[in-house]
Amino acid sequence: MENFQEYLAEITSRLSLGAKVVGREGTVERFDQSTAPDPVMTVFPHSEEDVIEVVRYCREKGLKCFAQSGGHSWRVKNHRTIDVVICMRGLNKVFVDEPVQTVTFGGGIIVGELINAVAEKEFDVTTGLANTVGVVGAFLCGGLGRYVGRYGYGVDNLVAVNLVDSDGTIHRNVNGTTNPELWWAIRGAGAAFGIITKATMKIYPQTNGGLSWTCTLIFSNPSRETIEKVFKAINSTHYGDSMFVLFSFAFVPPMGYPSLVIALWFYGPESQAEKAWERVLDPSLRPDFKQTAILPAERLNDSNDATCLAGYRRPGIAMGIERLEITAFFEIWDLWLEFGQSKDAENSVVVMERFSKEKALETSDEETAFSRFHRGIVYEVSIAPAYKDAKLDQKANEFTSKVRDVLIQKCSDPGKIRAYPTGSGLNEPLENIFGGKERVEKLLSIKKKWDPENYWGAFFDTE
Repeated sequence: MENFQEYLAEITSRLSLGAKVVGREGTVERFDQSTAPDPVMTVFPHSEEDVIEVVRYCREKGLKCFAQSGGHSWRVKNHRTIDVVICMRGLNKVFVDEPVQTVTFGGGIIVGELINAVAEKEFDVTTGLANTVGVVGAFLCGGLGRYVGRYGYGVDNLVAVNLVDSDGTIHRNVNGTTNPELWWAIRGAGAAFGIITKATMKIYPQTNGGLSWTCTLIFSNPSRETIEKVFKAINSTHYGDSMFVLFSFAFVPPMGYPSLVIALWFYGPESQAEKAWERVLDPSLRPDFKQTAILPAERLNDSNDATCLAGYRRPGIAMGIERLEITAFFEIWDLWLEFGQSKDAENSVVVMERFSKEKALETSDEETAFSRFHRGIVYEVSIAPAYKDAKLDQKANEFTSKVRDVLIQKCSDPGKIRAYPTGSGLNEPLENIFGGKERVEKLLSIKKKWDPENYWGAFFDTE
């Protein structure tokens, strides 16, 4: 493990001039540092060929490698076995094909970069909800974003990819025609089958000039009565394909009051937005803070940047639920309040999101490994303790586990635990991630063909 100088000399000779190799001092921080790898070296490839060479070199030397772009997937499995991190950020070139209405980009691109490139040409593209998230990592496991109601999940809009397998062989233009079995598997469990170095996806002409309406409401130190009124307004609103709501529990600066924060979004003019959101905008709810804005497409996700900073320990999870009961809402609030008042934990949040899912449900289970098991859920919930002192790990895991139990017992149908692929816990059964025994068996059979040694075991642990 401590042969960095030897590795450096050997691998540098195989890489392009634009590539870079660093030791432990150059390790890239992740969104969740609690299970971040501690690699002997990190490689920053400059081309697809560099990625191929790194994988081949690691296989020759008996090293385990792991690719990341934004670094936002939670709880990296087998993180202690990873010797080499491949930071893909240098592979971020973008080409917008306007006549065909597609965009092709490198495997290291992040959401903000993709939005900017496509918006410049007056198109929409399905994206994640935060600018710093890696596009490929998010989309291979679904891909939630503000446009889900209109265009479906990110994974539904993929056209083709280039993939480097566990032997360091690149497979170009993988799609439903060239390799339907692999295409099905990577769209939902992609990180378990290789490294995506390039991808092409659909884009759509902007409407309303790409402008969307947004409104932030903050209820500081809210009473139970206020929380219940806001909850009922959110729960009883009809969600059209141009709507999205994110609400969270957060300690809002500068005073750090425990607050219920509501972020409303509407793709269209203000007059239509206010009508669509009239129940949540009811003046009788009396928020302590209200701010509306009209956003151009390139600023779509700016409001989420502050909550996506790397470097914290975040042993959280993300899951889907069929309903949100008010008793569960209060119970989760109390659990969050108790943990968040721990020293160094004031950045901890619980986030709940709701989208229209009609468009997403048009994709069948036969088309992707990302199944209707996830597509039809009503709310996505992220439990995100955040702190830097490792001494809080046990307490954070207990908090996460308790919230998960509440969501399962009070907000889910019996026997249907829906763990979101990029936010599942370390020991979550595969059936809860991929939607049942038959789907897991199908994935494992494909896995045996493409990665029989489970070399890509940081996400999909088959042992």
